[in-house]
Amino acid sequence: MKTNTRSPQAAGRPPGILLVLFLLAAVGLAYEIALTRVFSVILQYHFVFLVVSLAVAGLSGGAALATLLTRGRGWEGSRTKLTTAVQLTALLLVVAAGVLALLPSADLVGAALAAALLPFVGIGFLLSVLFAAFAQSGGVLYAADLLGGAFGLVAAFAAISLFGAFDLILALAVIAAGVGCLLAWSGGDRSLVTRALILTGALAVGFLANRFGGWLVFSPAALENAPPDKTMIHMLQSGNAALLETRWDPFARLDVVTADDDSLRYVFTDAGAGSIMVRYDGDDAAVDWMRRDVEYLPFAVLPEGARSALIIGAGAGRDVLMAKLAGLADITAVEINPTLVDLTRDSAEYNGGIFDLPNVQTIVTDGRNFVERSAQTYDLIYANVVYSQAAAPGHSALAESYIFTREALRAYWGHLTEDGTIAFATHHGIEGLRLVVAALDMLQAEGMSVQEALRHVALGSRRSGDAQTRTSAVFIRRQPFDSENSQAVVTAAHDIDVGMLYLPGFQEVGMTGLATGAMTLQDYIDANAAQFNYTPTTDDSPFFYQFTPGLPPGVSDLLLVSVFVALAYLSWAIFFYVRRDGYQWRRALLTPYFALLGAAYMLVEIPLIQRFNLLLGQPTLALPLVIGALLVGSGLGSLLSSRFSLKSLPRRVALFALLVAAGVALSLIVHPALIRWALPLSLEIRLLVTAAAVLPLGVLMGVPFPGGLRIAHEADPRGIAAFWGANAATAILGSALAMTLAVSIGFTAALLLGASFYVGAAGLARFGWTREGML
Repeated sequence: MKTNTRSPQAAGRPPGILLVLFLLAAVGLAYEIALTRVFSVILQYHFVFLVVSLAVAGLSGGAALATLLTRGRGWEGSRTKLTTAVQLTALLLVVAAGVLALLPSADLVGAALAAALLPFVGIGFLLSVLFAAFAQSGGVLYAADLLGGAFGLVAAFAAISLFGAFDLILALAVIAAGVGCLLAWSGGDRSLVTRALILTGALAVGFLANRFGGWLVFSPAALENAPPDKTMIHMLQSGNAALLETRWDPFARLDVVTADDDSLRYVFTDAGAGSIMVRYDGDDAAVDWMRRDVEYLPFAVLPEGARSALIIGAGAGRDVLMAKLAGLADITAVEINPTLVDLTRDSAEYNGGIFDLPNVQTIVTDGRNFVERSAQTYDLIYANVVYSQAAAPGHSALAESYIFTREALRAYWGHLTEDGTIAFATHHGIEGLRLVVAALDMLQAEGMSVQEALRHVALGSRRSGDAQTRTSAVFIRRQPFDSENSQAVVTAAHDIDVGMLYLPGFQEVGMTGLATGAMTLQDYIDANAAQFNYTPTTDDSPFFYQFTPGLPPGVSDLLLVSVFVALAYLSWAIFFYVRRDGYQWRRALLTPYFALLGAAYMLVEIPLIQRFNLLLGQPTLALPLVIGALLVGSGLGSLLSSRFSLKSLPRRVALFALLVAAGVALSLIVHPALIRWALPLSLEIRLLVTAAAVLPLGVLMGVPFPGGLRIAHEADPRGIAAFWGANAATAILGSALAMTLAVSIGFTAALLLGASFYVGAAGLARFGWTREGML
């Protein structure tokens, strides 16, 4: 006779349940990634952040629905509902893809929100029922959930490049329907299996039909009332432009657009950020017209003998061509988006192979990352940040930029030749002035007085046109401006209708207080604080485009919505159990524990992504690797928690929550030093360093939640779905708090708040549960 070697926990699970949970988690996270790409194209940046966070709210809504619909039924009583729910979720994914692709107007944000949220409600319902039905296997289930999320994240990044965001959502619908087949098969109901197979086959045929027939295609020109910074959409709607090519990648959607004048092609990132590709056949005389652009001014005033230039954010090659036109013999072009570089190279017949000219070295990485890792010096370090013809203050307030931080400027300064210049082309004078203030701050850190620093900076702006679109040029010279330098700048600026807003010895109005010593740099910043934010940005708070005082609309909206969602859900959950238990508060104490964990996890995760973005040089590497390492580590921690005895769990989960808090506090010291050490190393080593730095913290973070679920199952088996929902609801609040603190104080503050939440959860587990007799 054979002995059954399966654990009691495993014996209670039908076959395939772990795979079901794995696939549902993968679909959910892949869908979230796809949504970020879709909303980046059709809405403004702050809506992207808001919509994705609101989509996570669907998980808590699904958990609440599960609590109401499946009370006391157990697994067998919920199996049919689960199969129906997963099929409905698959159909909702198709609806979401259709609504978002065919959205007639960007003003219909409500319809877009509803379409994005509903699939998450279905996924939340399914996951919460599974966790409630098999809570005694909480550690194993949570590991499957986290590992599935990690897999979905990596798979989504690969699939977007192949399918695009809209087709990816349709593919996820097919996978979700396939999960329905697994659920139906686990119950042995042939009619249920047949129905699930028919739906899966129909969705697969629809996906293939769309891939090869294009029946569900997003047309940018058809989207009415597009945001003002979606320049490509307005350009196509004018009737004077045509879309030539579209490519998707994890970084963005890229579109090549041509206008009436075929001497230029515009390469748009997410329909807004524009890079220019210039027709070039090797004849410099044919592109001599670029000398009259404001962006060319830094090249026009280079000292005699200048040979080298570093172009940060090379885009589609226009700035590289300007450097060549200026006669520079050694040009290094750095571009963060590999698809944009590939697209430019594939258009070599049009642009003359600008990235592969003999004197051009093209490198795919983040410009700041490249500078930090390089030992070379340059006569010109140049960044053209003019990405939209309709840019205005506030439109990109949430866009992190490590190009302009105090630490970045110091890095550039250290890579200049003795007569070198750092130059920026900006959208308008407000950006330019903030960069001037940042430069003065950096030069003070280098040991100069503010009066000395003023001799090293200059700012010019186009005289004509809308004040918000007057392209400006900022100069930061290694050597101070003298009369000869200033006169050369004035002459070159006058020839192209540029007025100098500040130039030592020529135009110093507005900086008189600083120049005379009557005010400090901080006094100058404070004097303008009511209207504009000129505070220098740092790596800890890199939000350069946040010009106005207070929080940007996206953060304030998200904070209000997340507070409302969290309070509403937690109030409902606590009152639900207090009323059910005859107005006894004992089991209600479980809800705050899971709520604290949900917020704390996001408060730690978001800053970690930002921190290692600098080390890896690309968001498309930092996002999946950091989240993936956290999820895999948390999955391992979850498996570890399943080995603890039930009696020891309150003490164990409290200990691990405290270890997370200690680990987060320690990371504030260890991670920056580790990043500085690893920056010069190869990409492969930097990837390993990132994973090694994040994985241990993920292991610690993976213990408190599944351990708490096991305790909750003993104390109140019927409440698991609601506790799981509380964790999801406050995860949105954690995201909002992380961004609020990052913009107003810095990511360090978010990490510290996350650590304090883990301490609070430890206190509840160690003292609150034991005192109330949970076990």
